[in-house]
Amino acid sequence: MLLSLQAILPLFLMIALGYLAKRTVFDIKMLPGLNQFVYFLAVPALLFNASSKESLESLINLPSISAFLLGIVLTALITVAGCRIFFSVKGQENLVLRGLNSVFANYAYMGIPLTFGVIGDKAYGATVSIILIGNVLLIGGAQLLLELFRQKGWGGKQIFSIIDRSLLRNPIFLSTVLGLTLSANELKTPEILQTVIDMLAPAAIPVALFCLGASLQFSRNSMAVSELGWLMAVKLIAHPALTWGSFYLLGINDPVWLITAVLLTSLPTGALVHVVALKYDVFEKETSQIVVASTLLSLISVTLWASLML
Repeated sequence: MLLSLQAILPLFLMIALGYLAKRTVFDIKMLPGLNQFVYFLAVPALLFNASSKESLESLINLPSISAFLLGIVLTALITVAGCRIFFSVKGQENLVLRGLNSVFANYAYMGIPLTFGVIGDKAYGATVSIILIGNVLLIGGAQLLLELFRQKGWGGKQIFSIIDRSLLRNPIFLSTVLGLTLSANELKTPEILQTVIDMLAPAAIPVALFCLGASLQFSRNSMAVSELGWLMAVKLIAHPALTWGSFYLLGINDPVWLITAVLLTSLPTGALVHVVALKYDVFEKETSQIVVASTLLSLISVTLWASLML
């Protein structure tokens, strides 16, 4: 427990530092610029370095990916069923956003420093794979469903537009694919360019966590406390537990993938869910509260899951 807390607590202290800076000396107008630096430069550089050093075999671990996806499906089904039965939630779009809140974690901003710091280089392959799955299948898939519900059909133009926004213009996806391409063909990055990338990559973790803290907002909305508690319990307890159970159910004995998947699913709801909610004007204020509350509570949940797994 103590070792896990020592590994995780610095991450939350950096988040707290960002929040404290916003309340004291930090000009909040600078936050969009810092977020863009992290999203378009620092995190892609970190993932490029990680993926360029990984083989395709280490990323495409079909049994482990299947177990991870099974955990997502089970968690989403439980969330939707609970919201309909216990809280009488109606409307397909509202249910999609609630399901997305329960399964999409802060994979990149908190996941990278968590798994890389706790497990080390061995977690690169599993972490990069899960980040891609989260951005492609969960965020992209949720947008596809919302577009389907609104347009009453699978228009080719609409689908291409979503794929374009979620993949073809996504620096996290593109940097990873580029790194994998170089790795698969045993190519090396030009030395000068690699030096620049090596300078950018270490900034990803501290700046991303600082930005996360500076972006936290505490506000009330109409969502019942009981439903908020339900969604917190599903995200921070049920999701990692179901992921762990899925690995054993399918007989997957890869310890690195198991630990990485459980740690990543124990993380709070990712901020990209709020971006989707804001874009479609569905469950937007409630999602903001879920992101904040789950981030605060995840200090406890992540520490407990890390202690249990390690």
